[in-house]
Amino acid sequence: MDTKTIKAIGRAAFPDYTGRKFRVYSTGTVVFSDTNWGGGTRSYYTAVRLGDGKTEPMADYAPWANPVEGRSIFIPAGFAVVEHSYFCGRDCGLRIHLGIQHNADLV
Repeated sequence: MDTKTIKAIGRAAFPDYTGRKFRVYSTGTVVFSDTNWGGGTRSYYTAVRLGDGKTEPMADYAPWANPVEGRSIFIPAGFAVVEHSYFCGRDCGLRIHLGIQHNADLV
């Protein structure tokens, strides 16, 4: 995947992001963590359909009722989950978690 495509996916998820930090992970899963502010640390997640760039942000929940905190999900082929994270108040950039295609013939 080229740099232009990576940046396009990240900016589809977070159009206001002006930074230059992009990391790509092709594990096919993502663990939702730091979904609530704590000590200046927070992560935001947005799903992106790669075919057309349609996005679906993860809803914000009250800290005591966040159903996704700590959960791991499988990302299907053709989708990405983009994570924008802050650590101790510092912008850590975007992490792009790509879905992978499972080929039953290879198992």
